[in-house]
Amino acid sequence: MARRTGRPRSGEETLTRERVLASGLKLADEEGMESLSMRRLAAELGVDPMAIYYHVPNKEELVSGLVEKMFSEMRVPTGEGEDWKERVRYFARAYRELARAHPNLVRHLVSGSASGATLEAGEPLYAALEAAGFSPRVVVRAADLVVDYVNGFALAEVSGSLGEAGDRRGLLELLDERPEERVPAMRRAFGALAADDLAVDFEFGLDTILDGLRSRLADAD
Repeated sequence: MARRTGRPRSGEETLTRERVLASGLKLADEEGMESLSMRRLAAELGVDPMAIYYHVPNKEELVSGLVEKMFSEMRVPTGEGEDWKERVRYFARAYRELARAHPNLVRHLVSGSASGATLEAGEPLYAALEAAGFSPRVVVRAADLVVDYVNGFALAEVSGSLGEAGDRRGLLELLDERPEERVPAMRRAFGALAADDLAVDFEFGLDTILDGLRSRLADAD
């Protein structure tokens, strides 16, 4: 049976860029980026591949569109009237959850070029830092720091390098195999931890960044 060219029949839904991106995002989430091709996407939508090119001219533009779509759907609580640190925390958590919702696209998410959607997604972070009283120079650098922290954490989560608390057992076994004098500090540190303390803590890193920024603000005052 011949595929549709993209022109809808009576009662059929019109093929739009939004539909193309929504279908592409679903495909990437469910089957991975290796399955995301113009031909596969066209089959998913039931149209001729040439109809896809009318809305996204190439694979690179398709991926950029997916990143923009994800950022456009990112929701950060306004936190109006709340402490600036909590507002920054809201942003960091929302950004991390966005990455966790689309693990197959994290590498593209963290390296995506700026667009209207990415700028609007970052506005709550800049607004919170500005409200804290930081200078414009510090606002920009602090925002970079927060974003880079979440990017790094998200990439580590997707790669599996953070693992679960139980995955630290392999590290503990390696420590036990090493001569005590070669890694004494690590043996003391890990040896003192309970099982619950072995999990990697996103909030700890975020707290450390926020405490450092608060100290910088106090010094400026």
